[in-house]
Amino acid sequence: MQANVSAVCSLPGRSREDTLCRRCRREHETLAHVLGACPFGESLRNIRHRTIRNVMAVALRDFGYTVYEEVHGEATNGSNRRIDIIAFRPSSKIGMILDPTIHFETHSGQLEEVDSEKKAIYEPTIDYYKDKYQLDSITVTGLMIGARGTIPEFLAKFWNSLDLDRVYLSRIVIAAIRGSISILRNHIYKIT
Repeated sequence: MQANVSAVCSLPGRSREDTLCRRCRREHETLAHVLGACPFGESLRNIRHRTIRNVMAVALRDFGYTVYEEVHGEATNGSNRRIDIIAFRPSSKIGMILDPTIHFETHSGQLEEVDSEKKAIYEPTIDYYKDKYQLDSITVTGLMIGARGTIPEFLAKFWNSLDLDRVYLSRIVIAAIRGSISILRNHIYKIT
């Protein structure tokens, strides 16, 4: 996966007939499509996401944060949202909404795009969560993890700013790689 030579149909010599996805037949079968978009792997992508979210939540709890996962909320326009993680120190009135997102790495601006996208989605829910948890302020941070196990500098700096143990970053890398391998194996070898 790291060298982008996995047995997907869009690579020369890997296709029997064409380059369309062998499962959904909607797009060219690239590694990015298999790991991040093909409907065939949706349940395994959800498992990969939940595993990584859980590692982050455990890291925060182990360092004294109060953490809630998958919390339903309401945006200012009345729409329903569910955040991945809200965390705060018990003695503090400052909270964080964290949204880990696993993407296939494509370009350097992707990290900021993910963070901006998550801010746009979840900042309208801040008032709801401030009331629910009696907090004075909440920040929203979108944290991208590479589908092939890359920990971007943005995430590493954020992690260090909270003084969290880096061993959890290694666990996130392992969870991302294991999850992606599972998705790829299922895509290539599962008989439907």
